[in-house]
Amino acid sequence: MLEKLQSLPLSKRILIYILIPIVAVILFWNGYYSPSMTKIRGLKANLEQTTKRLEEARLAQKKIDRLNKEITEIEKKFYEVGRLLPTEKEIPGLLRNVSSLGNDAHLEFLLFEPQKEVIKDFYAEVPVRLKLEGEYLNMENFIKKLSELPRIINVSKLKFSNPKMTETSLKLKVDMQILTYRFIPK
Repeated sequence: MLEKLQSLPLSKRILIYILIPIVAVILFWNGYYSPSMTKIRGLKANLEQTTKRLEEARLAQKKIDRLNKEITEIEKKFYEVGRLLPTEKEIPGLLRNVSSLGNDAHLEFLLFEPQKEVIKDFYAEVPVRLKLEGEYLNMENFIKKLSELPRIINVSKLKFSNPKMTETSLKLKVDMQILTYRFIPK
């Protein structure tokens, strides 16, 4: 074959020497390089897409972890507040404590009227209407002692009436509503 090539005119031999590498490059390009580059581009795109999804998943996991932590904290606070809210069994004892505090403060109960409770989301409001008579400082002490109870009690609708000055103090009547809360477990 080399002899046949040697017998060809110089111009044809040069043409063959030029064409063989060109054909080899074209075959290499079309047969191996181009498909490999297409595959590499596809793999790079797939890698970028997977990396992006992985980063999104990491961010989502961080968000889930943060939300789980918030949920844990909220549940913890919910149960802490739940401990401050008496259960149904504890309401009579709490009302006895209120009555006892009033008696200890030397106040006279003219009215002690538990009213219908109002159901809310996870708790019920338990209103109690009180009418008391006694010295102003004793009233103040009674309200202060209410605020120191381990359960939540709000004083509202506070109305003072019939003030009478004695030699040593100011006596008056107080109409008020205390509001305590009962936990409703779900």
